[in-house]
Amino acid sequence: MPEGNTPTAPSSKKMWYIIGAIVAVLLLGWLFTGGAGSMMGAASGVDVDRNADGSATYSNEEGSVTVGTMATMPSNWPSDAPQNFAGASIVYSGTSNPQTGNVGSAVSYTVRASAQSVADYYKQQLTSAGWTIAGTANMAGAMVVSATKDTRTFGAYISDTGDGNVSVTAGIEL
Repeated sequence: MPEGNTPTAPSSKKMWYIIGAIVAVLLLGWLFTGGAGSMMGAASGVDVDRNADGSATYSNEEGSVTVGTMATMPSNWPSDAPQNFAGASIVYSGTSNPQTGNVGSAVSYTVRASAQSVADYYKQQLTSAGWTIAGTANMAGAMVVSATKDTRTFGAYISDTGDGNVSVTAGIEL
């Protein structure tokens, strides 16, 4: 598909699923780290483990999620998936391992760069590692790159913050 074009209907639907998954991971991160993290420990049926690296693992009978402000990529991030853009400052990093769904990871970071250079970086890294670009889109001032490989799906949401920085959320369903 040519860059900058709106995806076709089937690709557009898949793109929205990927964006939805990224938003869901971000919401989980917000809930567990800042937004509702203090309430979750008190919630019935949720176990909270504070880890030495500053992260926390929340678990119940359905699975677990590990979130934190650690400045590292998620521990289960695949070696054939792109790492962060050079100079990134990680804001959030998390993994999920639900017993009733798919395992995934996400990372959110800021970097001093243009949205276009970050999107180009992801497209180049993904294709060189054998991923297939499923779609790209410019939506409401943000760029989205999605890709697939084997049974895995990767998505990156890249937005210009207006101050010379870019905010990036990248997620992968394993």
